[in-house]
Amino acid sequence: MSILNRTTRYCFSLLLFTSSLFAGPEFQSEPQLIRNPNPAAPLAGVLTFKASKGVSTKIIGTTEGHRFDIEYGNDKDPAIGLPVVGMRAGKTYVITIQIRDASGEATYRKPLSISSPALPDRSDMMPRIVVEANDRAASSKGFTLFNPRRRIPLAIEDSISAESEFNANLGMLTVVDADGEVIWYYHGDSRITDYRPISNGNIVFITSDNRLIEIDVLGNTIASWCAADRPSTDGACPKESIPVDLPTFHHSFQEYENGDFLILSTEIRNLPDYYTSETQIDALRKTQQVVGDVVARMTRKGEIVWKWKAFDHLDPYQIGYLTFSNYWVRRGFPNAVDWSHANAVRIVDDGDSFLVNFRLISGIAKVGVDSQEIEWMVITDPQDIKGDLAEKTFSMKNSKDWFWMPHAPWITEDGTLLLFNNDNFGARPFASSLPPAAIRSRAEEYKFDVDTRELTKIWESRFPGEVPLRSWAMGSVQPLPNKNVLVGYGMLFRPEGIEELTWPKRLAHPGWTQIREYTKTDPATLVWSLTLLPLTEESEIGWAIYGGLRLPNWPPTGYTE
Repeated sequence: MSILNRTTRYCFSLLLFTSSLFAGPEFQSEPQLIRNPNPAAPLAGVLTFKASKGVSTKIIGTTEGHRFDIEYGNDKDPAIGLPVVGMRAGKTYVITIQIRDASGEATYRKPLSISSPALPDRSDMMPRIVVEANDRAASSKGFTLFNPRRRIPLAIEDSISAESEFNANLGMLTVVDADGEVIWYYHGDSRITDYRPISNGNIVFITSDNRLIEIDVLGNTIASWCAADRPSTDGACPKESIPVDLPTFHHSFQEYENGDFLILSTEIRNLPDYYTSETQIDALRKTQQVVGDVVARMTRKGEIVWKWKAFDHLDPYQIGYLTFSNYWVRRGFPNAVDWSHANAVRIVDDGDSFLVNFRLISGIAKVGVDSQEIEWMVITDPQDIKGDLAEKTFSMKNSKDWFWMPHAPWITEDGTLLLFNNDNFGARPFASSLPPAAIRSRAEEYKFDVDTRELTKIWESRFPGEVPLRSWAMGSVQPLPNKNVLVGYGMLFRPEGIEELTWPKRLAHPGWTQIREYTKTDPATLVWSLTLLPLTEESEIGWAIYGGLRLPNWPPTGYTE
């Protein structure tokens, strides 16, 4: 063979090899698109296909008046299945699929479509969702995730009843777009408190039966943990759950960078000469079973790394209103009284510290992990604090600016303290309290100086002319990228009959809730609001939320706070 022929064949082979290197990706199987087979998250689909090489995938869904786009990186294998989420209910979408690698892009040209199911028409399974303010230019972009909690008024005050069990036997998560249209929801078997996307794009939440559950966007359970010593009424941990050596999981958790969890639990101690009333200081005292909060760090294997116990650092005889409300009795702890009632934990200082919020004593503590000591504490009306802790508490520049029964504190990027102020009672036992009609729930931001231990309110969400909002539990705040604040109003009292309502009758009063976005201006401006109401005018089932969370993307792959 001549040198010329050998050279020609070599060049031709090199050309074929080079072309194969730079050829665009190809679909090696016909894409298949089905509705999500898991009924827990029905407003979703699953797309599967094989490609010639590792590809990233873009899914575009279009219908009249709506479009959604989802992008998956090359770490997501379409042969296993890609979740299709973002559809509004009761629509038929045309689906376009684009794949890409370093050499180029390819589009699947044959038409694909999927029809999304309608939302449930049962008033016990879905609220009526209404967006009443929607300033797109001023509001933060993204999707809003929240946990509707159905609620019928309790005929039996402060006790376990058929109504209380009904309220606790549904767990729900919902995502809406800016127009308030539901684009995803999940139904579980137990009421949900705290919830959040974690670093892998899945969602983790706490249930009222003391489980911590991780699901993907198709509603599939990826992992589950259970408080091994939970009340006997809950029974033993499910076999699919990892047992954790704690009596409860309650209210709040957060994920560490390595996948561990910071979570709230409890312990019970028998305390002698304990109060029996929060209104009569001279009432007969007796030994009581008192619930105190525990903050724990646990691994994904269910191992406890460390615990911090409120009993060891705070005075359990400094009580708040609702100590004797039977909160823990309704959760399976007979004769137990509530004391500190932590409702939020948050990782700060890159994991070296944490914040813990105590509702009933209206206090927020920053705790060092290594020392296990309180570094500072913001507590309303702190003159009753004695000993070493008194030197760590803050004074308020204006005494009228104190908060009462707060929720969901944040240390913002600006170093300020942002929180939701339920404004409940407005006093400590045994002083006279404000009636429910007098409270004004709101978000508030404070500047605080650790050196001088002085607190100054610099912003609040209330604005002149705003209709009073009265939340008696839960609530949330979230600082947004555009400097606005998203506020979840927990459990609001309906205005009908509010002037005659007393605190002992609060559980029998109908409720509703809102999520609002405000500008952080003086005064604040309302730019977006969402209201949850009974599904029909005839229904007595109202809805509350633990809080609201704005997500920049849906699905939340790679999302972090």
